[in-house]
Amino acid sequence: MSCTGGACPAGAEPLIAPSFTHFHHLALDRPELEGLPGEIPLGPVEELVQLPVPAGDAGEGQPRALPDVVVIDLGDRGPEAPLQLRLRRQELLALALERVVLGEVELDREDPDISGAHGHIQDAVTARRLLVALGALSACVGWALAAVFLWETRVPADLRLPRLDVSDYFTAEQLEKTASFERFLLIDYLLAAVAEIVALAVLAWRAPGFARTLGLGPVGAGIIVGMVTIAVAWAVGLPFALAEQWWLRRHGLSEEGYLEWIFTPWAQVLAQAASALVLIAVSMALARRIGRLWWLAGAPVFVAIAAALAFALPYLVKFDTEPVRDPVLAADARRLERVTGAGATEVRVAIVSDYTSLANAQTMGMGPSESVVLWDTLLDGRFEDDEVRFVLAHELAHAARDHIWKSLAWFALLAFPLALAVAEVTRRRGGLGLPENVPLAALVLAVLALVLAPVSNTITRHYEAEADWIALEATADPDGARGLFEEFADADLEDPTPPAWAQQLFGTHPTVLDRIAMAEAWSRRGR
Repeated sequence: MSCTGGACPAGAEPLIAPSFTHFHHLALDRPELEGLPGEIPLGPVEELVQLPVPAGDAGEGQPRALPDVVVIDLGDRGPEAPLQLRLRRQELLALALERVVLGEVELDREDPDISGAHGHIQDAVTARRLLVALGALSACVGWALAAVFLWETRVPADLRLPRLDVSDYFTAEQLEKTASFERFLLIDYLLAAVAEIVALAVLAWRAPGFARTLGLGPVGAGIIVGMVTIAVAWAVGLPFALAEQWWLRRHGLSEEGYLEWIFTPWAQVLAQAASALVLIAVSMALARRIGRLWWLAGAPVFVAIAAALAFALPYLVKFDTEPVRDPVLAADARRLERVTGAGATEVRVAIVSDYTSLANAQTMGMGPSESVVLWDTLLDGRFEDDEVRFVLAHELAHAARDHIWKSLAWFALLAFPLALAVAEVTRRRGGLGLPENVPLAALVLAVLALVLAPVSNTITRHYEAEADWIALEATADPDGARGLFEEFADADLEDPTPPAWAQQLFGTHPTVLDRIAMAEAWSRRGR
């Protein structure tokens, strides 16, 4: 029997069951609440997994703080209100509980004083940040002191170069010819730099898809991607290098065939490629093992590789050398070694006249491999003996003042911020531990190399000026220096007054006119 009205006869059942939503009971006060009795489960028990806060003894057995907030929402104080638990403000759990006892519970090895525990954590974080700030400040101060020390030279601090009229030393025809020659090369160099950056940008964009198809481990795949990156950079730069070679041949400065020009320096190219691959492998291994701070350990590795290349360079150059056979030049070398302070330094002559007429000399190597190399094009009669003597004194000054070591030290100072820049940029795509980020790291380095070129060239020109000054002191022959620099305009088509932007971006030596001005300044000081 059933009924639909508000009243039913005895024993009758209503069609609609009563609901607690229609009958409100007063909630019990906190002292009246009873705890749920513990029960032994009769079957499988479901456990909540993937909590954002693990148990206190999870991980490495270290105690952890309790959840940040436990909120109980009794809704409208009805007896069926759910218990709301919010853990670390990440997950909201609704549990239909009743007669829950509220109170402070202390778990094994846990600190019930949450605010106190968080205070200790905050203090530790503050102390750590302070230590990091002090370490960074100390590093910056040390960097600045090292830079000041490396910048010092024997050029008098009060030296002021006189303003010279370029027409007093070069004809209008010479100036036009040299400016035209170098203008082409400047455009070629700029286009090559831009092309490399564009190619690396495209490679960095497409690398993730390519790296996933290799099926190798991260480091192995990174080496393969690195090989592709090196090959692409070489291929992109090849047309511009060929254009430079064509331009040199057109002006009679090179007689080397194109195939010979490509394949002759294979030892140097392979050494650079091998060094780059080692650098990639080490950087990736450090990034995967150390993480975000890999650059602190990676920068010294970069410096070590650069030092190895500098040491091995005399054994990798493409030209053959022989001892100095001219007894007068050999005697000049021994005397200048003593006067400049270079000490016993091997001086050799490079046989390059078979493929170029460019006149040059260089100081190469470090420690046991250090040597001064004069190109035989300096000894073909175009240069006077006093001019060759000045070149020799200039190169020995590089050895005496440890310019190669100092250049390596400058590289060490720049290696840390460069590695940090690579780490931060690649971190936005997962870090350098991922093989697809190798082209991105190469792109960062290419851009930074172009941006920092004015800085590195300023340092190089500073040391070249010191070598000129020491050579002037050692030879006491400003006329020989002036004659040498004037001859460079004819022998090497070197522009005496290049554009200021070109000098900053590509000039590794003072301009020809500035070098003549230094010789004039030395004369006027009454030396």
